[in-house]
Amino acid sequence: MERITILGAGASGRAAAALAEKLQLRFEILTDEIFSESFSWGDVIVASPGVPPWSPMYQAAKASGQPMWSELEFGARYFKGRIVAITGTDGKTTTTELLTSLLNAAGAEARFAGNIGVPLSSLAAEDFTGIAVVEVSSFQLELADSFAPEAAAILNISMDHRDRYPGGEDEYRAVKYRIMKHVPESGRVFGRSMKDLTPEAHILWMENAFYADGIPLADYADLKLKGEHNIENIGAALELAYRMLPEKTFFGPELKAALKNFSSGPHRVETVCVRRGIRYVDDSKATNPHAVLASMRALSPDGGTRFRMLMGGLAKGMDFEMLAAVKNEMAGVYLFGACREQLKAVLSGVPCQDFGTDFEAAVRAACRDARPGETVLLAPGCASMDMFKNYEERGNRFRDCVLSNA
Repeated sequence: MERITILGAGASGRAAAALAEKLQLRFEILTDEIFSESFSWGDVIVASPGVPPWSPMYQAAKASGQPMWSELEFGARYFKGRIVAITGTDGKTTTTELLTSLLNAAGAEARFAGNIGVPLSSLAAEDFTGIAVVEVSSFQLELADSFAPEAAAILNISMDHRDRYPGGEDEYRAVKYRIMKHVPESGRVFGRSMKDLTPEAHILWMENAFYADGIPLADYADLKLKGEHNIENIGAALELAYRMLPEKTFFGPELKAALKNFSSGPHRVETVCVRRGIRYVDDSKATNPHAVLASMRALSPDGGTRFRMLMGGLAKGMDFEMLAAVKNEMAGVYLFGACREQLKAVLSGVPCQDFGTDFEAAVRAACRDARPGETVLLAPGCASMDMFKNYEERGNRFRDCVLSNA
């Protein structure tokens, strides 16, 4: 291989370029804006996950007959350390961050990468030789034929990105399962909500506590990470840590302390403030209906809380019907973004207000209407890119508006 063509000039594309330069390969970065049908393709084409399959550039690359790799595949082929990988519809980021924290606390040198933090190609270009804890999206797995983590987890699968997978859930599921293609059976981990069982399970959740091979690790009451969905995330992180660490260090006090002290990052069921008996929560990371339900259950396990919901954004072809089951818990819904009508149809009977693209007006209205004992919850159930750069920007604007108006 003497020359590569990189599709996309975002973070993944730039990381692939840095690795190509490190390997002394000739490369060019191609975007839809500069693509032409007469373009001469490289020996290998490296595609960034943000370049959709329906892009004319992507379609031409596929028709060229040249090998196509995702940036993840490119980085993995030249990464000199160990790789552990995590995918699923929900919980990937929390599990990736938790596992990285556990490994570092136990004395391993670990960094998170992939769909979170830095692209794997960046770690490869830096000659990092520790453990890469890689959050993997379905987009990255589409062109990852030889990706071979030492251990990997599929946390859960709930239909997402229907606009990208015309074959529906079967196609989406098949792409997710590609993560296990080259993982030995002993390294395969599945979340509690999956039908597949972890082949060599060591972690047990019993009587509100986690055990490893019968040895107590932590009581739920002592953990900062709460919610049924996080029980799944913690269990998967512990199973993966068990496979990546020597037994002595896994059972050491450092890992147990890290587990007890870990809390998820911003914009994930994060309480912004409590004022006048009203709780304001930012879960901008809840970008699909399944995540919305998980957020509501984490905040109200018995279903007794009344919510003022801020919802909307890009639907990605998702089906919102599952939200109908929690309509009675919604005191009001404040809609913004592209899929307002779709959400309004599913949530018929709930007072819904349509704010178009005026996000701040929706937040102000929810703050105004909320009553003591209720929770104002940003759990959009949708992607953010119709109105925001990313979910972080959406969450930050929610926080700023709440602190000014609550």
